[in-house]
Amino acid sequence: MLETILVPQVGQDLTEAKIVALHVKLGDTVKRGDIIAEVESEKATFEVEAFASGVVTSLPYKVGDIATVLEPLVILESAGGARSEIVTDQKSDTANIQKQIPNHGKTSTDVLIGESVPSNGSVQSSPLARRIAQANGLDVGAIVGSGPHRAVVLRDVERSIAKGGGQVLQLNVIASRLTVKTLKNGVGTPVVFLHGFGGEIAAWRQLVVSMTLTNPMIAVDLPGHGASPVAANAGFEGLVDEVAKTLRSLGGEFHLVGHSLGAAIAVALSAENEIVMKSLTLIAPAGLGATIDESFIAGFLNARSEAALAAQMRRLVVDPKNIPASLVGATFAARQASNIVQTQRQIADTVFESSTQLFSVRAELESYKGPCRVILGRRDMIIPPAETEQALPANAALHRVEAGHMPFLEDAALVSRLIAQTVRSGE
Repeated sequence: MLETILVPQVGQDLTEAKIVALHVKLGDTVKRGDIIAEVESEKATFEVEAFASGVVTSLPYKVGDIATVLEPLVILESAGGARSEIVTDQKSDTANIQKQIPNHGKTSTDVLIGESVPSNGSVQSSPLARRIAQANGLDVGAIVGSGPHRAVVLRDVERSIAKGGGQVLQLNVIASRLTVKTLKNGVGTPVVFLHGFGGEIAAWRQLVVSMTLTNPMIAVDLPGHGASPVAANAGFEGLVDEVAKTLRSLGGEFHLVGHSLGAAIAVALSAENEIVMKSLTLIAPAGLGATIDESFIAGFLNARSEAALAAQMRRLVVDPKNIPASLVGATFAARQASNIVQTQRQIADTVFESSTQLFSVRAELESYKGPCRVILGRRDMIIPPAETEQALPANAALHRVEAGHMPFLEDAALVSRLIAQTVRSGE
């Protein structure tokens, strides 16, 4: 099993950090609690602690590099997992080779780095190289590889394209007030992911890795979350307005995938005249029933130690093992270096009251004409699934999963298939 330790966010409004020290090398054994690196920004220096034990199999960055926050910093292979290849040249496989979304202006692209090369006895190639080769009608087996173990990596596909073997595809992400990241490159209508209250872009990474769709996949940090600034109006309408501005700046059409509060925002966005929503996948959506667990919101916001935060986040799932230690660690690290808790408390005060959700998107969902799929965890302790189910209109397909509030962490394979079906039906 692989554990990914992310570049910490040293300040709420910062998106980059400099790697000033690496205390591990490839093949080293790391114990939970070890200090493995030091990163700095213009505001602070931060020691990065290992949130799991294992062997270092990948170091995407070297000392002196400027790293993107919440991207992989160190990848560990935990004890008992199947041995994977140690990757020494991950960053070479991450060029901006993506499909351009229509109606863009000036752009800045943010891509996910660190796609490993499998060793399976056949022609070895990275997932990104295979996708781009396929999109350009190229046989990856006919391309000479220059990566680890002579694997085909992105630069090899680019060379083939440059020789007339295909057309370079580019996807550009408009710079916006909210943090926007491309989690996967691809071709076609982008799939946009919106996380729930207290979440961040990093929560989607495990799901996205399991997805087979070739569409571009983009994630947005909600206002007051991750690296995004708080909305001028912290109420539900203000959150929707900020996300709408970001999507309008991206232009074109979208498939939306939302979780909890993000799912409610996705439904509200479907009523925006300037945004074309080709499909909706709603995971444990807020805004349909009336109730939310007040004790979880309070406990999550009041957690002052990593142990307390982990205890609260485990309430989101049935099996505590489904909350990655790296996600807890990244969430806690962001709190240490910013006023994000205070910001999220302000949001909570405007969208929740006691155990009540102060907003509803039932009318918008009933009016939506595109494909819509709702995924509920049968054992969700945060938003009662029975209330949500009772409020669903006839145009929404319903799937019940043996999970808690985060089915996309608890059964990523099933949820990724359901998302793919919804997206394909909206194409």
